[in-house]
Amino acid sequence: MAETAKDVNTIPQRDDIDAQDTWALTDLYKDDNEWDSTFSKAQKLAEKAGEFSGHLDDSSKNLYNCLEARTELSMICDELYQYAKLNQDLDSRASKYQEMCDRAVVLASKISAAFSFVEPELLQIEESKLTEMAKAFPKPDVYDFYISDFNRSRSHIRSAEVEELLAQSSVISRSPHNIFSMFDAADIVYPEVADDNGHKVRLTKQRFAKFMDSPKQSVRAEANEKFYKPYISHLNTLGAVFSATIAKDTFYSKARKYESALHASLDSNNIPVSVYHSLIKATENNLTGLHKYMSVRKKLLKLEKHYPYDVFCPLFPEANDDIPYEEAVKEVLSAIKPLGDNYTSHLTDGFSKRWIDVYETEGKAGGAYSWRNYRSHPFVLMNYNNTISNMFTLAHEMGHAMHSFLSNQKQSYQKAQYSIFVAEVASTLNEGLLMHYLLGKTTDKSRRMYLINRQLTGAMGTYFHQVMYANFEFQVHDIVEKGGALSPDIMNKIWANLTTKYYGSSVTMDEYSKYKWSRIPHFYTNFYVYQYATSYAASQAILGKFLSGEKGIIEKYLNLISSGGNDYPINQLKICGVDMTTTAPFDATLKQFENLVDEMSTLAEEG
Repeated sequence: MAETAKDVNTIPQRDDIDAQDTWALTDLYKDDNEWDSTFSKAQKLAEKAGEFSGHLDDSSKNLYNCLEARTELSMICDELYQYAKLNQDLDSRASKYQEMCDRAVVLASKISAAFSFVEPELLQIEESKLTEMAKAFPKPDVYDFYISDFNRSRSHIRSAEVEELLAQSSVISRSPHNIFSMFDAADIVYPEVADDNGHKVRLTKQRFAKFMDSPKQSVRAEANEKFYKPYISHLNTLGAVFSATIAKDTFYSKARKYESALHASLDSNNIPVSVYHSLIKATENNLTGLHKYMSVRKKLLKLEKHYPYDVFCPLFPEANDDIPYEEAVKEVLSAIKPLGDNYTSHLTDGFSKRWIDVYETEGKAGGAYSWRNYRSHPFVLMNYNNTISNMFTLAHEMGHAMHSFLSNQKQSYQKAQYSIFVAEVASTLNEGLLMHYLLGKTTDKSRRMYLINRQLTGAMGTYFHQVMYANFEFQVHDIVEKGGALSPDIMNKIWANLTTKYYGSSVTMDEYSKYKWSRIPHFYTNFYVYQYATSYAASQAILGKFLSGEKGIIEKYLNLISSGGNDYPINQLKICGVDMTTTAPFDATLKQFENLVDEMSTLAEEG
């Protein structure tokens, strides 16, 4: 562990951090008072929604003005919630910003309900007539995709009364996620554990990740046990909250007349359900590379028993140098140079103009994310702790940020938001470029093995684990949709069986790993995680085209990440020649993984 004895029990406060390493939230609102005044403005604008009700069929102009009013309010609501939530994420203990988040959510729900007449009224307009009306809009290329997608989805739009009720229920539907988030970020208290030097350290989520990097199995084992104990202590509550989110997903899918929650989730982006199932099937039919990797890890670590908490610790810790944040920034900028001067220039701005909140502080949300803002710039949350893994996380999140930034530049607000299905392409491609850059400048065998292993663990986390999570998510939804009930014991059993299946015989289940489902926030967004795997497979296919020198691929890629949500994601990926309706990207990803395992194993045997 990098921390010293005097600071291991101290988590930095906000005042300890240089302003340059924090978000410039004044780029959203200059202060809370401006937020309040914008909130009041949005309330008044929302009251005018009723003026359009019953008149959408009157003229193209009336329909266009209604859509524009809803768009403007949507943008304002996005910014109101974002400002409040970003502030809350800086200190989850600040009840003021929790209250502001709640106010923004309620306002968004009211606005959604106020405009809930729109789709039911459009449903009464013949498809051909609606298409012609849209062509007569002052800006016909702003809502054209929305109108065509609406026509495709007509069978899942309900009456005005039902749509209003569904809109009003959105506040309630957020409850499981909100309850889990407050527990996981604000209320949970982790115990102390001993680090590599025997110093007692209070666990945090970020420190837990560092403990999993420890070269000592005993340290990893204790950290794993202590980390899961707070979740186990509240397992019945967490099970009930998680069951509630599954029930919510099932309710909304039935309300909109979908075959299942899976169908409802995927249909929003016109993704065939077969893509989800073929991802799981293709992966689980070829776990040879992953099983081989687990066997190689056990051998290299010289472990009598290899547990799930061992699968991410570095195999070659001597090459795991500390990477200060400033150095990480330079390495990322060097790695992405093949994407051109324009991309590099904007990314440099992102690093220098306070898009990023860099370091962990007391009460700050864990993990990392990138959050777009159309009128300002993306905001990236980091908890940087000087590891190579954090450098790759930085490259990852700034890939998201650039995807958002370039899409905002090229697309209208209505088309700028890209689908989650393609969201991980830019982020994981940045990681791939960084890996290629680092491998290309090292001649040290130990360093090379370390980097290859880093790529393998990255693929494990972004691809294999997400496919496994997707299978878990499908199984628990399937139980509820078939009339069954969930319990912690059932979910523990499903998780343990999947862990054994994916890791193979070289890994022994420990007492605590079966509880991992209880701490994964992404499960509160239905059928979200599989898209990490599909995006990773797509990005690896595109990276392969880069490295093979395919003509025009960089221009095609930049076109892809500037396209926002102007088409269905399956079609967008075809810009770069990647077809996700086939198993080819999954098969290639699995083959590449196995080849890397073989290369690392060969290098290790050479000594």
